[in-house]
Amino acid sequence: MRRFPIHLFSIAGEGVLGILLLVPLLKVFALEPTEPPLKHRIIQGIEFTLNNQFARAESLYLELAREFPHHPMGYFYVGATLQADMLDREEYDREEEFYRFMNRAIRCADSLRQLGQADAWIYFYQGSAFIYRSFMKSKRENWFGAYRDAVRGVSRLETALALDSTLYDAYLGVGSYKYWKSAKVNWIPFIKDEREVGIRMVETAIQKGKFVHWVGRDQLCWILMNEKSYARALQLARENLQAFPRSRFFKWTLVEVAQHAGDYRISYPLYRELLQDVRSLPGNNHYNELECLSQLAAIDLQQGHVHRALAWTEEALALKLRSDIRKRAHRKLKRILELHQKILKQLEKN
Repeated sequence: MRRFPIHLFSIAGEGVLGILLLVPLLKVFALEPTEPPLKHRIIQGIEFTLNNQFARAESLYLELAREFPHHPMGYFYVGATLQADMLDREEYDREEEFYRFMNRAIRCADSLRQLGQADAWIYFYQGSAFIYRSFMKSKRENWFGAYRDAVRGVSRLETALALDSTLYDAYLGVGSYKYWKSAKVNWIPFIKDEREVGIRMVETAIQKGKFVHWVGRDQLCWILMNEKSYARALQLARENLQAFPRSRFFKWTLVEVAQHAGDYRISYPLYRELLQDVRSLPGNNHYNELECLSQLAAIDLQQGHVHRALAWTEEALALKLRSDIRKRAHRKLKRILELHQKILKQLEKN
């Protein structure tokens, strides 16, 4: 347990009142996320999220935030759960809440840093909050804000590693950043190619991290897919889905890898399964439905099942879309229209 700093008594005040004011802070300074009872709760919430049980994960993490109100951990995990829920539905109706919790995590970490009590885990959760904010901003096409938050996040994660080189969970964010920065801007001469370093760091996080095992494996699938290492990516994605058969996150990753690898024996039935999953969601806004329908149509057309491909495009074009969804899905709609016209021409020709 960390020793309590004597100088903080002057901050809280002397006597009984000072002790009462310091009780919540004592819980923060003694907090170790890797201790068995707490670690189990965190992992349980992650597993709820992977199994699409977002309400259960949110409830568990809200309890952590109430129990440790001066620590960024609970706020970060609530925000991460909200982001997962929104990405699953492709609906950003809880974006304000997401930023509120992530900003609270960041502010908590800053407060502890000013008190001289920010350990490696504090920096880890603050850095992770910035990374998640960066991802959300990139989804909303706020590219400058996304880049700025990514740099801030990686800086905090590197500080965490400087304080504790065995905090392997931090390797995931740093390694992912190194890889994607090198992969996306490799056309700039002075940008160092750190793709191999990034991949090794992600693999280390998977092997030795406490909480990022499954998230890291999923991230590695996307990296391997970008590297065109489809066989390894397919194996990894299939293993992930075998471990969590209900996980829509892992279904989307596997179907994407299989599609890129041209393995329609995997992707076609999985797109059909995802289509049913998406249609069963309360408040389905049809965004992910369009993706499934367009991919099914393209596969059927390529396989020579022209009439079935036509049926998929007609289903897609018949969907009633909100104006904001229509705007976001304009590329998908354009592709579906092109497929539809191509199918009609082929039928006329035949």
